[in-house]
Amino acid sequence: MNQPTDAIRKELESLTCQVLDKQLTADEDVRLTEILNTYPDLIEDYTNQIYLDSLLSSSLYESVPEGVSIVSQENLSNTNQATAVGAISSVPPVSRRFSFLSSRMALVMVVLLVGVVVWMNDRWSVVQDEEIVASPDYVGILLDTEDAIWGNSDQLEEIPYGTKFNAGQTLALKSGIARIRFQCGAGVVLEGPAKIEFRSPLNALLHFGKLAAYVPDGAQGFSVDTSKIRIVDLGTLFGTVVGQSGEAEVHVFEGEVDVKPLTTNKKIANLKASQGIRLLDDAAQSGKTNVPPIKFADVPTPEQLIAAKFGNYPPTQLIRFDSNEPLHQLPLDKGESILPSGILVGESFEYPTSSLHRRAGGVGFSEEGWWVDQSFTRLMIPKNKMQWGDIDGGQVLLHLRGRHRAYPALAHRVARKIKDPLSSGFYFSLLMQYSGVDDNDFFGLWFDDSMGRMGSSHSRVPTVGFKNGKFFARFCDRWEASFKRPVDDETFFLVGQLYKEDSEFYNRLAFWVNPIGDQRETPDVILEQEGVNSLESINALGVRIGQYTEVSDSLYLDRLVIGESYKAVTTSTQSSLLQQ
Repeated sequence: MNQPTDAIRKELESLTCQVLDKQLTADEDVRLTEILNTYPDLIEDYTNQIYLDSLLSSSLYESVPEGVSIVSQENLSNTNQATAVGAISSVPPVSRRFSFLSSRMALVMVVLLVGVVVWMNDRWSVVQDEEIVASPDYVGILLDTEDAIWGNSDQLEEIPYGTKFNAGQTLALKSGIARIRFQCGAGVVLEGPAKIEFRSPLNALLHFGKLAAYVPDGAQGFSVDTSKIRIVDLGTLFGTVVGQSGEAEVHVFEGEVDVKPLTTNKKIANLKASQGIRLLDDAAQSGKTNVPPIKFADVPTPEQLIAAKFGNYPPTQLIRFDSNEPLHQLPLDKGESILPSGILVGESFEYPTSSLHRRAGGVGFSEEGWWVDQSFTRLMIPKNKMQWGDIDGGQVLLHLRGRHRAYPALAHRVARKIKDPLSSGFYFSLLMQYSGVDDNDFFGLWFDDSMGRMGSSHSRVPTVGFKNGKFFARFCDRWEASFKRPVDDETFFLVGQLYKEDSEFYNRLAFWVNPIGDQRETPDVILEQEGVNSLESINALGVRIGQYTEVSDSLYLDRLVIGESYKAVTTSTQSSLLQQ
């Protein structure tokens, strides 16, 4: 990851000031977005500066004298020694700041301001120790889900991201994953079956289930209760598993936690990194633990927690594409289609617009059009058309970017229903190119019997693509085969076959990468599935980008084709026309 220089940090400060003064130009807006995309580490600095400005604009801070600014008042020390709470610097006067009669009055106001901040900090420490009793706007906010099935009788089938939970509310999860940000800044991931009760911005009761928590600076003191103990985080990362009858395990991965009984303040154990404890009835067993963080689902990222800091999620601001790459804004040539004849389903992405959202062209797809994540997907004119052998792409292709860490973990990019569901065997092919390949990247073209809900991962249906630096094919996330490495910025021709063999369900998946000639009998991978995750028909398809794929990466797709034969999907348009 690129590290920001001092010059970049100063430029970001200047652009942020322009935002706060409402004087940001269009070019400066583009530059600001570019800096935040290139240097994700600076996102927290940017959001904290915006947050600080909102404090300075409130009634408490309206009397800051002209020429004086509070640069930083976060992360205040709780020690008894005298501590400077803010660096005071001279700044040019702006219209939003108030002027005063004399420098003496300014000095008095600064001293008063410092005193108020110190008092607030001390008071906040007391409140943390005694647990927050005031009613906040909300206690927790839902960041994202993965294959979540909710267990609340009064709960919706799908809970939208950004839903807020108040003190006293409970959330039951039959299966799947849910990520939540508490108002104090802590982030937790819950794995079903589980049940959690929101008590305060600093406390939750885990009735049962599996939970991991990330507690950044400023949120120390966040605690998770079970029916018998309280786990108090002292920073930074821990996990716990609670059984239905109250037995519990606690594992610390970074930082340390205190484990206490609920009834007394007596400490059972202080656990540091790589230590754990198991509590069965009244007996406690503690010591080294071999449980790694990967045994728990991924906690919310710091970027997600920052993005949801003000109670809104997911982010609504679009992450702009690089301005030096041309959008599709030119009229299309009305030439021959790049799709071969006699196919069942096909898409060449030849639309006269920069967005694929709700576009309903192509062959064999439903009239509802494409579902698209418009922040990370667009149509564009390539400098050179995609080509492999005699298979040509068109004058427009589909450009998809990686996952930004401030956005939900499941990074679906496009999906669409098929007009007439496929119920027998079929072949498919796709031109693809990837820029920025490394071993953390993932892209998958999936086939399912439905589009699924917002948090559907489609991880247990037939999928082809690449992951961990290799192409792969799978029936589910535990039943897959890998081979051959993708090459950065090189065009590949992917061909697959999904069919039924002595079954009413799809149970065979074959996959070719860059097949030469008629290789229908010699696929690179062939998978067989028996009796699990069975699909009788294919009603939808889509493309997913991996959780750890960098937002600066680019996936390019063109000429998506589904047909009844290997020849139908591997024949070029020109050859197809000659055979007619």
